[in-house]
Formats: sequence, C-alpha cells, structure tokens
Amino acid sequence: MSALTTRIADSLEALPAPARELWLREEPALQYDQTLGWSELLVRHASEPGETVRVVCAYDSAGRCVGLLPLKVGAREGGLGLRYARALANYYSSVFAPIVASDAERDAVLRALLAGLRALTPAIDAVDLNPLPAGEQAADRIAELLADGGWSTERYFRFGNWYLEVGGRSYAAYFGGLASQLRNTVTRKDKKLRTQATIGIAQTPEEAERGLADYERIYAASWKKPEPHPRFVPELVRHLAARGWLRLGWVRVGEEAAAAQIWAVKDGFASIFKLAYDERFAQLSAGSVLTAELMKHTLDVDRVRIVDYLTGDDSYKRDWMSHRQERVGVRAYRRSSPRGALAACASAARAWLRRGKPADQK
Repeated sequence: MSALTTRIADSLEALPAPARELWLREEPALQYDQTLGWSELLVRHASEPGETVRVVCAYDSAGRCVGLLPLKVGAREGGLGLRYARALANYYSSVFAPIVASDAERDAVLRALLAGLRALTPAIDAVDLNPLPAGEQAADRIAELLADGGWSTERYFRFGNWYLEVGGRSYAAYFGGLASQLRNTVTRKDKKLRTQATIGIAQTPEEAERGLADYERIYAASWKKPEPHPRFVPELVRHLAARGWLRLGWVRVGEEAAAAQIWAVKDGFASIFKLAYDERFAQLSAGSVLTAELMKHTLDVDRVRIVDYLTGDDSYKRDWMSHRQERVGVRAYRRSSPRGALAACASAARAWLRRGKPADQK
C-alpha cells in the first residue's frame, strides 16, 4: 500500500463523506456497538462533561478513506494533569477496535491511525484504548505499534466475555447439550410459567415501546443502580427497532411485567445487552425461561452464528455459553511529553511493585 496520510475530524457530524462511507460500508462486519449509529447515540446521550470527539481518518494516495480511529478527548486530569484521548466507548460498550477497510493492508492502516494521534490538538499526553479484543492481531499489535511510535505502553484486563458458537445447530440440538440441571429447571419452569404468564419478543418500533416500558418498570424497582445516562438505553432500543435488530423479550404475569431482556441481532450475531426481572416472581424463574425463549428464536428463526453475553464473568453465563475470551485495554504515555514521561515512569514503578509483592498481597 502506498503511503497513507491522516486528517482529524472534530466531531462525528464533521466526518468527511469518504470517512462516513467507510464506516457504513464496513458495518456488516461490525458488532452493533461498533457501528456509526451506536457511536452517535453515545455522543448524544452518554457523554461526560468536558469530552470532545475526534476521529483520526487515514487516506490512501487516491483520497480513499481506509481507516478510522474514533476518540474522546478530555480535559487534564489526575495529579499529573494528563490530557487523555480515549476510545469512543464506555461501560455500555463490549468491544472497541479501529475501523479498517476490509480490502486495505490492516497493519499499515493501524500504523497510520496511531501515528495520527500526534496530530490531535491540543496535544495529548496519554491514550487509553479499551475494550479491545485480546491477542496478537488486536491489542498486542496496537501496543507494539504505539511503542514503535514513541509511546510507553501497558496492557490491562477489562473483563471476561462469554459467548456461544452455534455451529449451525438448531435450538433443540443446542438445548440438548446443556447441563441436565439447567435443562430440567427450564423445562419444568417453562410449563408452570405458561399457565399464568404470557411471553413475547418485541421487534418492531411499535412493539418496542411497550417492551421498553416493561423493562424500565422492572429495572426501576430492582436492586440495580440507576443508569447514569437514563436516556441512552431507551434511545438504543428505538434505534435497534428501527434497524430491525431488536429482540426485546418480555414476560408478563397478568398485566404485570415479570422479566425483560434486551438483545440485538445483527448480521448473524446475537448480543445480550440488558437483563431485568422482578424479584416478586423469582420462584417462576421467568428470567431463565425468557433466556431460553430468546435463544430458541435467535437460533431457529434468526439463524445466528454467535450468541454473546458481552461483558462479565457472571457464573450463570457459562451455563448457557460455550467459550470465553478476554477484553483488554492498552494505555500509552507519550514519552516526548513531560507529563507523559512522568506518567510512564509512575506506571513502570507500579508494575514493578506489583511484580515484587507476594501473591497474597496483590
């Protein structure tokens, strides 16, 4: 590939047409929380004070956009007053990665995008990209390229990710392979639940509104902390419904909402985003029965290849899923920046102290 150049877009709205076209063209290969629509929702409904959006765009010699690195740039923070650039992602995000044209040389594009960090203004002292896929083709390579470009880097664990490789199975074949205790519980509870409850899956914009009302009613009455950005989830549900990606499962006992789950199904990939159930109906195992109902729909109707529990190592996830992988972060400090150099030294000292401590003191 010929030499690449980079330019900085100052917002998602300011993305040049070739950059926007690249993001939309690569959408079929992206998870729902890597799409342009998701990023627009994050900016609109889940931004933090003082954050501004910057997108590093890489172009080839013909002027074609071949790569994008969407970022949030924040004010100076911490004792050293570091100015950070972070991935355009947050606690709602299950994965982040630069957008690279499928027909481009990935390594060259990544190198150009990471080199473009130096063009951000005001200049940054540090960058934090997460949650990245672990492995040599993702986080490891990004860390190597940053180190080559004069940054001191560190990797850190973000969360475990449990997922199911469907392998073309029907729901019956999949269900038959689950642990007998789970199968027996779901079968028994399903029969009992259906004598007093109705179960459904909202997909259209019209269906989504009542399903969303059920979810919000259950969530507000639960032990879970209030959402820090209360408009994000409702607007995401509406966005998913408009795109045809929503699978919002619900259980109602009479007219009372007992359980609700928000799933997204996109290009053969089912993502389990949010779960909620009313503890008053715990003895009915409405949550487990609803998970089984959504599994059946996504395997037999949507014919997905992957079902993904997204974030966290909760014990129940391994009961339904087949594989685990990790998401990690790469934090880097610019050595040519005085603050960045100090932060790199402090990071190295912390790492040295952690290695030197006995295991039971870590």
